Amino acid sequence: MTDSSGAGSGAAPSKGNGDGAGSSDARYAELRQLLVGPEEAQLRLLQQRLDDPVLHAEDVSRIIAEAVELRRGRDTRLRRVLLPIIEEAISLSVQRDPSVLSSALFPIIGSAIRKAVSSALKGMIESLNQTLEQSFSFRGFQWRFEALRTGRSFGEILLLRSQLYQIEQVFLIHKQTGLLLHHLSSRDVVVKDADLVSGMLTAIQDFVRDSFGPAAGEDLEVMQVGEFNLWIQHGSRALLACLVRGVPPRELKHIFQLALTRIEDQFWRQLDEFDGDASALAPAQPFLEPCLLGKLGEHPQPRHVGRWIFAASASLLFALFVFLAANRQRRWDTYVRRVASEPGIVVTSSESHWGSYLMAGLRDPLAADPAQLLADSGIPPGKVAFRWEPYQSLQPTFLSIRRYQTLKDWIESQSVFFELSSSYVDADLLRPVARNLLELNQSAEIAGKRFQVRIEGRTDPPGATSQNRKLAQDRAAAVLSELVRQGVPPARLVTSAVPRSPAASGLEPANSWDRRVSFRLLEP
Repeated sequence: MTDSSGAGSGAAPSKGNGDGAGSSDARYAELRQLLVGPEEAQLRLLQQRLDDPVLHAEDVSRIIAEAVELRRGRDTRLRRVLLPIIEEAISLSVQRDPSVLSSALFPIIGSAIRKAVSSALKGMIESLNQTLEQSFSFRGFQWRFEALRTGRSFGEILLLRSQLYQIEQVFLIHKQTGLLLHHLSSRDVVVKDADLVSGMLTAIQDFVRDSFGPAAGEDLEVMQVGEFNLWIQHGSRALLACLVRGVPPRELKHIFQLALTRIEDQFWRQLDEFDGDASALAPAQPFLEPCLLGKLGEHPQPRHVGRWIFAASASLLFALFVFLAANRQRRWDTYVRRVASEPGIVVTSSESHWGSYLMAGLRDPLAADPAQLLADSGIPPGKVAFRWEPYQSLQPTFLSIRRYQTLKDWIESQSVFFELSSSYVDADLLRPVARNLLELNQSAEIAGKRFQVRIEGRTDPPGATSQNRKLAQDRAAAVLSELVRQGVPPARLVTSAVPRSPAASGLEPANSWDRRVSFRLLEP
């Protein structure tokens, strides 16, 4: 009793201590929730945003535009990082669907192409006018002789000898800001304030663009004041303005454009990052120096009648030579077109070298012979060399001719055999012959051929000649009748008796080979 009572009295305090600890933990948890509960909820929300890629991407998307704009204003690192990505994206887009990029670039490229073609045509016409003015003169023939002697082109000699001009000043101007990047001038030229000239030129261009409203991509290119011409070449990043005195040739514009293109290719980064400091463009001077061209005048040559006669004779001979060469070329071109139009001939190349000609290609053996067509062309046969490779054309006429020949060979190789003293023929034996004769008739109509099939009846030697001839004729007639019954046109068939004479019986013994009907095609 005492042990039991002690155990009971000891259990109550243990339970009381457990209830006290539990209530203490609950109160601590409640206090913790009141003090840091909101912060813990916010931390869990932040952790969820960091762990969830969709929410993270949504957060980044809200500030990515501002981040790119902020980084772009600081330096060019972002541009260098994005450049390979954009280039690869454009390359993949072109490989997948080129029409997307071509449709986007068409308004720009189309305008640029039209402008380039217009400028090229204008320059070609002016150059042609200048060339014609100088070609039919004694000085022009002198320049042509000089071009032949020195190996230069006549246009280059014309550029060096004809016009009197002087490139006095060259201005390299930044296209976006209108600020002067570089300036060069020839000797003995009074130079005004180059920056002022650059600013005035930019203002004039803006005035022309605003007043007359040129289309996009069209800019002021030429200004003329008295004996001065200001030629302006436009690039994507810079302008090149050249002040020219006198009468310059059109070829100078190509020199100016080439100089501007080289500068933009070499210094494109400096032009893109230009901030008003032109010292970065100082190395461009060697590219501008070739633009400072000029030429002193020449004393006029006295004119003489003899020189004019010589010039006229040379011109006449030259015109005659050009006419004969053009006539030969015309005859050759006509002949080439005629050969190329022939069925079964494919001309892959044709060449003419000072009266000698070469033609090569593919030729079907059934096609016309090109060498035989030379008679009507006026070209000497000995001047033309041919190199033909054989091939089989799929032209319907040639296919029909080949099929016709195949069927002809097959039919002439066939024979129908008979019993002794019999003219009975089995219809089944003649069905292949009838079928091929009908196909032969169709092929002959397409190929334009005429034919008849001679059915030749034969007998063995024994017996009277008259009886053998009648039996041979009966056998041929039986074959003809059966072929007509199977659909072969009777007009295509004729019969013939070819009995074997007894005189030939000693050559070889008689056998079933003699008792047969054979076929032979007759082509009138």
